Amino acid sequence: MTTEKIISILDKWNFWNQKIETGFERKEYLLKMDRYLKMPEIIAVTGVRRSGKSTIILQLIERLIQKGVNPCNTLYINFEEPGFGNFLDSKLLSEIFEAYLEFYDPQGQVYLFFDEVQLVPGWEKFVASLYDRREKVKIFVTGSSSKLLMGEISTLLSGRYVSEIIYPLSFREFLDFKKINYSPLIASPKIYKALREYLEFGGFPRVVTEKEIFNKKVLLAEYFNSILERDILLRHSIRGGRDVREIVNFIYSNVSKLVSTYRIEKDFGISSQNSGRYFEYFKESFLIQFLPYFSFSVKKQMRNPQKVFAIDTGLSNAVSFKFSEDVGKLLENIVSTEFLRRKKQLYYWKNKREIDFVLRTGHDVSELVNVTYFLNGKSVDREIKSLEEGLERFPGSKATLIYWKTDSVPKHKNIKFKNILDFLLERESSNF
Repeated sequence: MTTEKIISILDKWNFWNQKIETGFERKEYLLKMDRYLKMPEIIAVTGVRRSGKSTIILQLIERLIQKGVNPCNTLYINFEEPGFGNFLDSKLLSEIFEAYLEFYDPQGQVYLFFDEVQLVPGWEKFVASLYDRREKVKIFVTGSSSKLLMGEISTLLSGRYVSEIIYPLSFREFLDFKKINYSPLIASPKIYKALREYLEFGGFPRVVTEKEIFNKKVLLAEYFNSILERDILLRHSIRGGRDVREIVNFIYSNVSKLVSTYRIEKDFGISSQNSGRYFEYFKESFLIQFLPYFSFSVKKQMRNPQKVFAIDTGLSNAVSFKFSEDVGKLLENIVSTEFLRRKKQLYYWKNKREIDFVLRTGHDVSELVNVTYFLNGKSVDREIKSLEEGLERFPGSKATLIYWKTDSVPKHKNIKFKNILDFLLERESSNF
């Protein structure tokens, strides 16, 4: 590929000769990115496709320019750009970097952003080499796989990177996108209506900004198919994919429930070995989150089924078409994602009764959390007994019961009752 051709492709994506619309700022992520800029390590930004990784990177570049960085000192490369065609390899990376240096001759600190870098075979060797030369280059890489920096790549870049997962919009961000005021928090019908929309259609930025319900559903179906085709079937060279589709459809119709490879083999005739492999693919593409059973014994964890959650409730609703009858389970799903967004170590636990979430800090269980939609007489008794059993098993831990609706908030000396809005909109201290 000629130097001129490379520059003409790059020019469409960079701020060198144009202003690029970067959309609504996701301030919490941008704050983290600002901090990462001060570190010499490579920054790996991962997350499910369409969660907003590229937009956040472009917003970061825009911020740098606003702070006085010459636009020509930034280089953004989108490896999904069709113009690169079949040229994607480590040689192309060298050609792109050399063409950029030749045409723009940047002086001082340079900021490089490689978007969807996993599409380039051997990219890690180029990036590691650039990093090890200790040039004035700050490197960000993004990818739609949790294994972007695992295996051989992790060995090559060991000690050279830090990572950040980008999730679909939190409910706080959802309200910001909708320009709905929630400070100070007043549990108004408008906010609860927004929460129902968030439960049904999720937090993918483009879906949130789309006004037509039909179009939201079309987008979500397209996202699901794109993740399945590109990040699972194509990436792992799976032909046909009927078994994969059956399993993911089953899981998306059973969010917040327990699933095992044994059950998949029994119900669908798909071997435990294959379904276990597919579970790993779902996990690495961020399509599904798996919560293990809590035990200090790894063997016991592995022998028990896992609890499954969709990365986004909009995706699971688009596939399962069960929104109206599963509000409680979807509520549990968004609590799960919010905990993961806050970088909590999550498990579930079950003895006579089940604890929805076990939060672990270091070697200790720090909190037990149950989630219910309507806290009425029957559910109060059930949820309290469950948490009491958990407190007996894990003395010293806290217990919280998160709910949406209640006729009256119960009182219990060892259990904290928290409305879903209070949970979703509380400010967490930075994990960075």
